[in-house]
Amino acid sequence: WRSSRFNIYRVVYHFMDINEIKQRLELALRPAEPPTLEEVLKQVSTRGVLRGPMDWIFPAWRLYVDYVVKEIVGGFKLSAEEEDQLKDFGWRLNTLLEQAERQAKAKLTSIYRVIMEDTYKLEGNKLYAPDGTWIYMGATLRLKIHGVSVSARFPDVLKLPRNRLDLLQLGWRASDEGEMFGRPFMGTAQPWQVFAWAAARCGELYTLIASVTLTHEGMSINVYIRARSWRQRWSKDEAISLVAGYLRRGEWAPLFTAWLGDGKARWKNILRGKYMLSIATKEPWRLGLVASTYEAIVATGKEAFAKLKESAGVYGELLDLLGAHKWIYIKLATDDGLRVAYKLMKEKKKKPHKTKSVSTTHKRLSKRVSAKPMEAHAYVRNVREAHTEADKLGVVAVAGLIMHLRLVSGRGGSLLAEHYTRDVGKAQEVTDKLKATGLRPNIVRSNANYVVYIATTDLLKLAEQDETIRKAIALYLAEKAKNGTPRQREIAEKILKRHSFFKP
Repeated sequence: WRSSRFNIYRVVYHFMDINEIKQRLELALRPAEPPTLEEVLKQVSTRGVLRGPMDWIFPAWRLYVDYVVKEIVGGFKLSAEEEDQLKDFGWRLNTLLEQAERQAKAKLTSIYRVIMEDTYKLEGNKLYAPDGTWIYMGATLRLKIHGVSVSARFPDVLKLPRNRLDLLQLGWRASDEGEMFGRPFMGTAQPWQVFAWAAARCGELYTLIASVTLTHEGMSINVYIRARSWRQRWSKDEAISLVAGYLRRGEWAPLFTAWLGDGKARWKNILRGKYMLSIATKEPWRLGLVASTYEAIVATGKEAFAKLKESAGVYGELLDLLGAHKWIYIKLATDDGLRVAYKLMKEKKKKPHKTKSVSTTHKRLSKRVSAKPMEAHAYVRNVREAHTEADKLGVVAVAGLIMHLRLVSGRGGSLLAEHYTRDVGKAQEVTDKLKATGLRPNIVRSNANYVVYIATTDLLKLAEQDETIRKAIALYLAEKAKNGTPRQREIAEKILKRHSFFKP
């Protein structure tokens, strides 16, 4: 009886596994429209890795490679020989992707067919088809790609002195970089990392499309690169210790590339003004405070991200071009205006406005953002564009905070800018931040919220100093004077008459 019960459980266990594999295969093999550059750059700039059905993912990688090669040629000073090397590298990489696509499609189709026909065989953590094709079933579902590799030279794009290049290489070694046959190697599913790492390990690169991983969104592609022109100089432990040592002496460049490899990008924290620079590592005590078993808090505060950004130098120009999500994360942490704009864009997506004029503006922005072919820096451009449009809707950025304009009736009517929070501690932080800029904020309780507001006098002062705020207030008042309630029209017209610089 016990043996019978065990066999039943084992059959159920395998049945559930097969169902999961079948679902993943269907997601990977489903037909898909060709990717657009905008779609590709959006994934790169928000999560780094590309994921999607097979019909989308391989063309997406090739589209990104072509785009980056073109942008590097246009954005960096390369000799004719270096330009040819870069174009050859891109062409060879795309040729590999085409070969890998054909192999992956044939193998996954074969595996899907035998699952549907129930003619597969399970051995350990592998599922076999009768023709010998197999897929690995572990924590992930992974299909190995065989014999798809090439050697090509990647030019010296950064033109850095050797001592500065060493610092960048050290950080990569402390994080994602490994060692193979005494040479540095890198494995990644993030296309921007291929170019970022290659720039730090320029020279002859052996590139291999190693496997594809089946995900809930389709699949991702795993690329391995070995730098044949370099010897691996550091062990992993030695590199981590050296990064920590450089940081103690005020040199942030190694930490910068270590963060590009294993840094934790927690977008919500940055948007809420929580600046914590943390890195995933097996021995977190080597790098900083132990946040968890495999995570170290290396530094906190906005200044830490500012130093990280400053240490990038010309490497930051390349990352801008690549649209790397971790570089954008650093820029959000260090640029108040950009961070506010990003939050405004997110806010608009969550809470579309109801008035006709606002709805029209929102649709116009959405159409413009989605219709334009995105360049590598388009993420930043679209965020700033969202900021400009949001200002027209009665929202202004003050000291890095989102504040909403509102007309109130008391004492003949006035204009306020308000910031809302449910946390009294945050309300006090906002108040202190506004006071630090010379403003005179107040806090009031409104139902479940705390409202931090600045009055008309402070808004007038800000409008005189900041043209963006002046325009936002002018547009808001013009809108209320035209489409507001009778009382709002009265107050808006009074303010416009009293302060002529708000008139269009």
